[in-house]
Amino acid sequence: MKKIPILTALLFLATVAHSQTAVIDSLLREVAKHTRDTNEIRALDHLSSEFMRKDLEKAKHYTYQQITLSNALGTHFGLAEGYAGLVAMHQDQGLIDSAQYYLEQLEMLVKKFPSDKKASLNYFNTAGLFYKNQGKSKEGLPYLVKALSFIDQNVNKTSYAGQHLNIGNTYYNLGDFKNATDYHLRALTLFEEVKNKRGQSFCLQNIGNDFFELEQYPTAEKYLLQSEKMKESLGDKRGVLTSWMTLGSVYQQTNKHERSMVYFNKALTRAKELKLLMEESRVLFNMGSLLKTMKKPDESRKRFTESMQLARQGGDSVLVARIQSYLVALKRDVQEEKKEELTLLQNVQISLEKGALSNTAEGHFGLAEWYASHKQFEKAFASLKRAQLLTDSIRGDAVLMQLKKLEEEYKNEKREREIVLLKKDQELQALALSRQKLTIISIAMALISVIVIGLLLVNRYRIMNKTKRLIEIERVRNTIARDLHDDIGSTLSSINIMCRVALVEENGNAQNYLQRIGDQSARIMEDIGDMVWSINPRNDSIGQVITRMREFATEIFEVRGIEYHFSETIKSDLALTADQRKNLFLIFKETVNNAAKYSEARQVQINLYQQNHALVMRVKDNGKGFDEQSVKSGNGLRNLRERAKEIKGELTLKSGLGEGTEIELHFHIA
Repeated sequence: MKKIPILTALLFLATVAHSQTAVIDSLLREVAKHTRDTNEIRALDHLSSEFMRKDLEKAKHYTYQQITLSNALGTHFGLAEGYAGLVAMHQDQGLIDSAQYYLEQLEMLVKKFPSDKKASLNYFNTAGLFYKNQGKSKEGLPYLVKALSFIDQNVNKTSYAGQHLNIGNTYYNLGDFKNATDYHLRALTLFEEVKNKRGQSFCLQNIGNDFFELEQYPTAEKYLLQSEKMKESLGDKRGVLTSWMTLGSVYQQTNKHERSMVYFNKALTRAKELKLLMEESRVLFNMGSLLKTMKKPDESRKRFTESMQLARQGGDSVLVARIQSYLVALKRDVQEEKKEELTLLQNVQISLEKGALSNTAEGHFGLAEWYASHKQFEKAFASLKRAQLLTDSIRGDAVLMQLKKLEEEYKNEKREREIVLLKKDQELQALALSRQKLTIISIAMALISVIVIGLLLVNRYRIMNKTKRLIEIERVRNTIARDLHDDIGSTLSSINIMCRVALVEENGNAQNYLQRIGDQSARIMEDIGDMVWSINPRNDSIGQVITRMREFATEIFEVRGIEYHFSETIKSDLALTADQRKNLFLIFKETVNNAAKYSEARQVQINLYQQNHALVMRVKDNGKGFDEQSVKSGNGLRNLRERAKEIKGELTLKSGLGEGTEIELHFHIA
């Protein structure tokens, strides 16, 4: 496995620490607002959770505030989480009566609000953990399994994974390592799916514990070191403490006693720092066990006694019973073993002093057998060798046979132990291969699903674009057909009628009809020109629209001697749809024509600009103005408003006699 460069690791840790600090600072700012509502309750609950694994006193402080505010507001919102947190915190500090009190408060809350599933989940989970942490795992298991039934995996996968972890830990305490490993692996898979680092660190810790109990110490060490590293990066002081405890036990079992003691001492310091009474009790027990292995009975007895005092205070009767057994065994073993070994050594010494070499050799044989029965094979070999030197001339062959037999027993025992370990290792490897195969299949299926979904999305995007293009084309066709029918068609019909009248006219009015035909023809040509210009894609840019508007304004106003000012503030990359371009220009054209023909104005102000996601056109003159009520029956203003409506815009008019006229168009752009 490649190691992360030191600089990268430091940057990662700094980023995580900064993120956690930012979260706490944000929550503190929310609480400081004193909104006295559910938002403040949620902020207090999150603050308590953040400090649960760092500073229990601060965690309790915010939890008390949370419960007080909930009661003051007359709502049970936040009470269940608050009571559950206080049960766990008081139990960790060995305050069992207080923990029991808050558990009863939580139970009363659930009975009062039976339909509140979240409160029920809190109660069953808290009760299960309360009994488990007191060493009553058999009583706690049904509560934890019941709590799992209240969690919807699809809604809250994190809680679902956490409950699997709790159940796995309970099976671990009951010695059912098969079920424990099964639940721990399922929890790890779920936490990996939601990318929950804290949950993953807990699972790695507990899987390491499972391998430890199966005596797979190198594998256990690997998982535990991964867990320790992840917890350090998360700032989980309490979690790191747990990893140190188990790593100390691993090194104890692999005869790395000095390294084991280093980890136990670190764990003890951390437990005292966090004021975790029960964790302190368990660390002291582990230290007593290590010192017993190191043949330091006095120091071992001292640690066991300290541990038992704390275990009694915390109400862990199972740990108390276990310590008592160790103390009895320690007393018996130390006294009896020392007494028996001393007697045998004294007998050998007396025989040696008296010069009774045969008796001395016999004494060494007795010592060898005694050492062998106590599995102290090195001392057994040493005693046999001494016996062989003394009786080589008399019973050399017998000693050799006995030595070989003892050596063979030692090798057989070691071989059997290795076979058992190998079988366990093979079982775990098979389990790991099965899980790896399942992971590969899951990844393959996920990749195939992603590819299929991607192809479907691309195809759907193409179809939607094609459909949009067809709809746009159809809409343009309909617009052209309507304009041809409504405007140009009606005009051509008028020309046709006037031509016929002119042909039969006898009183000299034919010239008048021809003039009208010419005017109508010119208007048709102008309308057709506008229509062709509006649907030409080369005129999509706003620059083309503005150029045409300027040309038209110049053509109309200059021949009438009207002074005008045209200003625009538009982004050059703005593009309008064909509908927007056509209606904008036609509204502008109609407005300019009206100002030139009817307003008697000497000055006209034209402004075109963007306002957020809208385009605004304002045309204002200093003419005579008019009363809109007096021209209500006309088509001009109605046509302007209908064109504005076509582009989902709004047209407003401001005018009064002698006050000039101002028309403003406002419509949304992409």
